[in-house]
Amino acid sequence: MQTSPVRLGALIRYVSFRHAPKFRQPRPEEVIGLPVKETPPHCVPAFVLPDFINEAEERALLALTEPWFSRLPCNEGHMDALIHHYKEFYRSYKGLMEGEGACGSCEDGCRHVRRALERCWSAASGYVPATPLDDRVHFLRLSECGFIRAHADDTRNSSGIIAGLCLGSARVMTLTHPDHAGQRVELMLAPRAFYVLMGAARYKWEHSVDWIRDDDEHIERVRGRVPPGERSLVFDGKKTEFRRGERTAIIFRGVSPLELLKHKTLERKGHT
Repeated sequence: MQTSPVRLGALIRYVSFRHAPKFRQPRPEEVIGLPVKETPPHCVPAFVLPDFINEAEERALLALTEPWFSRLPCNEGHMDALIHHYKEFYRSYKGLMEGEGACGSCEDGCRHVRRALERCWSAASGYVPATPLDDRVHFLRLSECGFIRAHADDTRNSSGIIAGLCLGSARVMTLTHPDHAGQRVELMLAPRAFYVLMGAARYKWEHSVDWIRDDDEHIERVRGRVPPGERSLVFDGKKTEFRRGERTAIIFRGVSPLELLKHKTLERKGHT
């Protein structure tokens, strides 16, 4: 099954195991379309597909989200203090793809939006085909000060996979493991890239965005102040051409375990 034209070499350039020598990135054929429990030991199934959409599609998606985001206040902190300086909302994938006027009034823009969203949905579905995707699509925007502290996803809320399309500015995602101190995996979430976390990468490794620890810089950013000085992103031990700014993510997740059980029950009864 072909899920993406991106070669493994391209995937590796956007995922760094420099600081996690005990682990490796699985080859796509080792995990895509297979049960999560069959992932090879010491593999971290995390992928970044660069340039997954084009610039016209990115502009159309940002134009789509702007009216919704502009009406929302910026949340300074999440209830569990994991996310700072963000806005978020949810929309139905089916509604965006089928609803009249749901993706804007411009015909060209609507075509770009639906083509990009369909590509994301298809790719995410292909990684873990046994787990349907939740119809609710999560739109999350981080301000220039925003960041996400390390956390592992809760298995009660969603199954299988989380995948996100990156718009606007780049950020670096870091994966750390509570049982493997000092080991970390880095993902370069470049503009127009599509990232995928599945299995252990989602539930056993903790993931953060633009955060490793609560240092002086992040304390200032919690207060809504951008510290002066260098803002170039560092990835794989090197400065990059990317600078921190406002970043939007469009996120897809597997259905909840309860919905997955319902789906499998209906499958067995032949009512899919």
